[in-house]
Amino acid sequence: MKYLIWLVIALAVIVWIQRAKKSLTGGASPAPGGRKPGAGFRRQRKEPPEAIVQCAHCGIHFPVSEAVTNTAGLVFCSDEHLRLASA
Repeated sequence: MKYLIWLVIALAVIVWIQRAKKSLTGGASPAPGGRKPGAGFRRQRKEPPEAIVQCAHCGIHFPVSEAVTNTAGLVFCSDEHLRLASA
């Protein structure tokens, strides 16, 4: 029984070491041609967060790219709510 416990501990240490190595190298596998992993690649810039607006009819918050507006400038989450508000 004590050998089983030592075996489990040894396997846990091996897995921990492999994960530590992977995180230090960035998780990339060695590239062919002797180049360093990640060499020549740029980080992609994240897009800025999108503005959130509130529907004038139901009050739900949603991204501005999905907004439907009327001539008065009110913002709605769908054509249905735009139609209900103007009726």
